[in-house]
Amino acid sequence: MNSFRKIMIVLSLLMFLLPFIACKTLSPPPKLNVTVAVTPPQVELAFPGILRVPIVFTGTGWKPKEMVVVDMVLPPGVQMQGVKPGEDVGIAYGEADDAGNFKGEVPASAKLNTFFRVGWTPILAPDPKTLNPIPPGVYKIKASGADSGALATTTLEFAAPTPKK
Repeated sequence: MNSFRKIMIVLSLLMFLLPFIACKTLSPPPKLNVTVAVTPPQVELAFPGILRVPIVFTGTGWKPKEMVVVDMVLPPGVQMQGVKPGEDVGIAYGEADDAGNFKGEVPASAKLNTFFRVGWTPILAPDPKTLNPIPPGVYKIKASGADSGALATTTLEFAAPTPKK
């Protein structure tokens, strides 16, 4: 019984100390040097013209095959249906290739829902009468890696539409 008790104590100590020993030997994941850029860097908030302008995010240094999510940071005072104050809104995503490069384009639905805050008809068509464009200005953009947690930022400027003559 005495040797059984000793074995149980040793096993208990091992089970208790093993996570600490294992964590001490693990090194943190290497910090990735990630980038994100947007083309074009300025977009006119003109409807329906913006739907014809591709807004493309590209980046480098991401983990291979990692999903990269692109969010727009809403400044104070800019409200969006379904988005709580202080939350960011997703506008694009892309998957990094084997070399860690990603590309993601803003779809028309994100342009309508996010940049124009449009309402929808019962037949799920955008209702042009409800267009409520975000205020012109420079908006912060965050790209984040779903696996690595890596983060890169850039900006996207929204210009007021040119007055029609």
